[in-house]
Amino acid sequence: MPKQLAKGVWLNVIPTTQFKTISMTVDFIAPGNVQELSNRILLAQLLETSSAEYPTQTSLAQKLSMMYGASFGVNVFRYGLQEGLRFSSTIINDHFIGGESLLNEMVDFLQSVIYRPLIRDDAFEPTTFGRQKQNLISYLKSLNDDKQYYAEQQLSELYFKNEPFFATSLYGDAQTIEAISAKQLYAIYQKMLATNEVQITVAGDVTEADLIQALANWQLDDRQVADVAVIYRRPETEVVSKTEGQPLQQSKLNIAYRLPVYYRGSDFYKALVFNGLFGGTPISMLFKNVREKNSLAYYASSRFDGFTGTLLVQTGIDQSNESAVKSIIQEQLEAVADGQFSDEVFNQVVASLINGRESRLDSQRALVNQAMLDQLLHSQVDAAEWVKQIKQVTKEDVTKIAKQVQLQAIYFLKGEDAK
Repeated sequence: MPKQLAKGVWLNVIPTTQFKTISMTVDFIAPGNVQELSNRILLAQLLETSSAEYPTQTSLAQKLSMMYGASFGVNVFRYGLQEGLRFSSTIINDHFIGGESLLNEMVDFLQSVIYRPLIRDDAFEPTTFGRQKQNLISYLKSLNDDKQYYAEQQLSELYFKNEPFFATSLYGDAQTIEAISAKQLYAIYQKMLATNEVQITVAGDVTEADLIQALANWQLDDRQVADVAVIYRRPETEVVSKTEGQPLQQSKLNIAYRLPVYYRGSDFYKALVFNGLFGGTPISMLFKNVREKNSLAYYASSRFDGFTGTLLVQTGIDQSNESAVKSIIQEQLEAVADGQFSDEVFNQVVASLINGRESRLDSQRALVNQAMLDQLLHSQVDAAEWVKQIKQVTKEDVTKIAKQVQLQAIYFLKGEDAK
């Protein structure tokens, strides 16, 4: 059970001897919007590379090297209506370095980079700020060269046209980032530290008492945190479509559907099996019938997001096959809805999902992230219960889920040079 260190501040320690390392994350979480998302992305870029104690990437790397090759990173995440700025570090377990304790050193290091950033005159140091801001903007512009990413982003903007927070890339919005000043961002960061919900999650051969003692000097004051919804329930809208031509060999056909099933809701596990059967696994119907059997796509897959009730299909095709691919994707959806799939394939999909879930138990990062999500959602499902729920899903359950799928948006990036 997470321990409340202050109002709105939680510590979740997962004692385990499974790993040779100790992993720690510090998450600052708040309701999301486009401006705040872009602020956090620029903060991640800046805070991962410099601080008052370690003003250069070289000095930061040297410190990590002295901690027996510890890792450190800052990134941004979005779950439904919530966004977070995450600081993470992993160190080797004390037992493997002759008993020398690195836990306190890791905790002190994270405190330093979080609470003592590189500033001058109540603003982020201008040279470092300017360089990292420009690096991020340049990177955002370069992303458009990745046509698979570009097509995904265009579909997202089409599907979430009335919800700009979800339409914005997790890499940020270049125009918003361009307008942020060093002074503004520092004030925003100070407010974030003081007001956001904080989740500190640690997994490894440690105890809660160890962490409470190590965190004694942190600035973890009470904060007023509203219990805001995580799940976003997008209403059904008219189908929208967009076609765009660019000089490329491989065209991209991406489709968004509304599937009103939500994370850990009553039909959630049924939707996971449906997605695995439809396009979410290498034995799925999209993969077999669109890509392999009919050779209509270079790739074809689906992804289900239970935080927004969205089903996304991604394909890479020849432009001449657009109509045929649309038709065969619809045929696969109808086939699932009609129960036109074998027991053998259904059982293989269930087994594949269970294997994937069990493999995540070997990932320290997945363990830490799941603990954070459990606290955010105020609910918990252990691995055994998850497997039990998946095993209880029937073929009839999956056909009912397929009948709830509603086409909402189609984006076609047409390769003008495609043969």
